[in-house]
Amino acid sequence: MPDASNLQLLSTIIYLILIFVSAIISVMGSMIIISFLTRKKIHVKEEIVRNRNIGIALVLGSFIWTIGRMCFESIKPIMNVWYNTFASGFDTSKALLFAVGILGSMLNALIIGAIVVYLSIKLLMVMTRDINEWEEMKRGNIAVGIVISITVIVVGMFFEYIISYIVLHIFDISFM
Repeated sequence: MPDASNLQLLSTIIYLILIFVSAIISVMGSMIIISFLTRKKIHVKEEIVRNRNIGIALVLGSFIWTIGRMCFESIKPIMNVWYNTFASGFDTSKALLFAVGILGSMLNALIIGAIVVYLSIKLLMVMTRDINEWEEMKRGNIAVGIVISITVIVVGMFFEYIISYIVLHIFDISFM
């Protein structure tokens, strides 16, 4: 049974690992989502690296930011429940159950993040039917990239707290 200082160290290590994993999920998930949304008509890496397309870089950055924030918001309640659960003693079976819950929470955040990004882009495109945003960005229209980026980030900000709330209640119920 770890004492309080060992539990804090273990908790910190797990927290850092989860942040690193959420960063990887954010980048990989964002690349998949932007490829899906553009129907692979825009080669994101080529547009950003070779063509120095700032608009597409901003949009990809907003996807990474939004999904990353959602993953991060799923980590905070997990770690609170983790520390409260194991403060009185460490149990390996509970720790394994916790690991499964963490993976589920990250997957939940990725899926909800992808849906939020998709819906915010679709909402914007419905409101601006006469503009083909992806073609405008491909031509180097930075203003369109800024509008899409801000839309994705603002809509994502509202959903961050929903994810945190869902994860907190799932973990509170599971480990009571």
